[in-house]
Amino acid sequence: MRIAIPQQNYHTGNIRKNYELMLEAIQKARAEQADLIVFPELAVCGPLPQDLLEQEPFVTECRETVERLADACGSMAAIIGAPNLDPANGIMYNSAYFIQNGEVADGVHKTVLSDYDVFDESRYFVAGEENTPIRFRNKNIRILFDEYESEFIDKGDSLVIYIGLTPFTTESLSYRKQVLQSLSKQRSKTIVSVHPATAATSVLFDGNSMVYNYKGEAVLHMKAFEEDFVVIDIDRVQHYPLLKSEKTDPIALAHRALVFGIRDYFRKHGFTQAVLGVSGGLDSAVVAALAAEAIGAENTTGLLMPSGFSSGHSVTDAEALARNLGISAHTFPIQDIYEKYLSTLDSLFYQLPFNVAEENLQARIRGNLVMAVSNKFGHIVLNTSNKSEAAVGYGTLYGDLCGSLSVLSDVYKTDVYKLARYINREKEIIPEHTLTKTPSAELRPDQKDQDSLPEYDVLDGILKLYLEERHSAREIILRGFEKETVEKVISMVIRNEYKRKQCPPGIRISKKAFGSGRRFPV
Repeated sequence: MRIAIPQQNYHTGNIRKNYELMLEAIQKARAEQADLIVFPELAVCGPLPQDLLEQEPFVTECRETVERLADACGSMAAIIGAPNLDPANGIMYNSAYFIQNGEVADGVHKTVLSDYDVFDESRYFVAGEENTPIRFRNKNIRILFDEYESEFIDKGDSLVIYIGLTPFTTESLSYRKQVLQSLSKQRSKTIVSVHPATAATSVLFDGNSMVYNYKGEAVLHMKAFEEDFVVIDIDRVQHYPLLKSEKTDPIALAHRALVFGIRDYFRKHGFTQAVLGVSGGLDSAVVAALAAEAIGAENTTGLLMPSGFSSGHSVTDAEALARNLGISAHTFPIQDIYEKYLSTLDSLFYQLPFNVAEENLQARIRGNLVMAVSNKFGHIVLNTSNKSEAAVGYGTLYGDLCGSLSVLSDVYKTDVYKLARYINREKEIIPEHTLTKTPSAELRPDQKDQDSLPEYDVLDGILKLYLEERHSAREIILRGFEKETVEKVISMVIRNEYKRKQCPPGIRISKKAFGSGRRFPV
């Protein structure tokens, strides 16, 4: 039995576009004489459709699209993931439709709904009560959405097809491999895992569709973050050559994910040009490099906006970066604008000492200039704040926190350095001085980030334990961190929730990112 595995980039909410993609795959599979083609969970509507599922016309269109795809299959069978509304009782399931002889012949409902992190399936779906195998070509085919449905696997099953969605993190690929290998080996079943290479704004799905034989050995591994298409002969899988196990570099994975996330965001929204402030600092340099790789240097514009507090090397480092990347760069000194602001406010600020108000004015002037270029030319603003800064509120609302997409919002500062080194792995792109100088916002004389924050290796260590491992202050202190520092950092995280609620969406690469997956009150 020949099974087609299309690894596609679905568009959340765009049923017509997904139909076109799936139709193309069906036509290709038929041309290659496949007996069965398998599409993943919610392929028809795209991943994370959220409250679109509350609109009955949307769900009805999904069902109609399944029927149109069934007609296109002809004599080839198909498994198609889509929402499934039972009009008799108003109950909706997350289903896999089974297509045979050009019509919907059977199906399976997801029995274990995902209600963690970015998922909220119980808001929309009712869990199925049982999972019965699909009978096709004298084989029992077990369809799973979730690893916790593995209890349904029966010794009479000929094949397991896993269609569930797993959001990307730098750890998710290794975890998925472990799950598939363990299931196939323990149950002595060949497992076909079909997984899309797509993004739903913040949430990435990395492709990496796989096949494991009944001994738990990998025989197929499709591309990461790319569309792909393979037809396998399921009856000959035991004769396929085995794949060698390869270690994955988390920084290389993060780099590829961020480039993919930027590119997918621009492509699906019809954007072509990006603009960002480049300060000569590390974060903006990394974002500029990622953007140039994702959408092209010719489509990336950097704005250099020095103030009276900017060091000379900040401008020269930014200029060197622009030359190395080949991006367009424009310099707009902001000192005159800044002084005009101060003179305007002088009647109210008179004789009050210089403080964060004057510092933040500079960030907001820069934000205004970046947004002006965005509005004039239709460029999309890329935000450059990292996760460490976002966590403790080290950023200015309506200033350096503005933007349409926050590229590094799930990357700790210590990992931004690693990303920069990775970007420079073959030649110097980010100037070496940018990597070695002391981090500073340059909003007052001789300012350093560590005037306000712990050293970044300490800060990031505490944040990872608190945000991702969900440890308490007491548990973190027992790990060897100073009590005063831990309490200060956690207090800053809690106090600055109001800022994060107003920040642009960010690309998720960790198991606990800011955004829809972390829900805390202000």
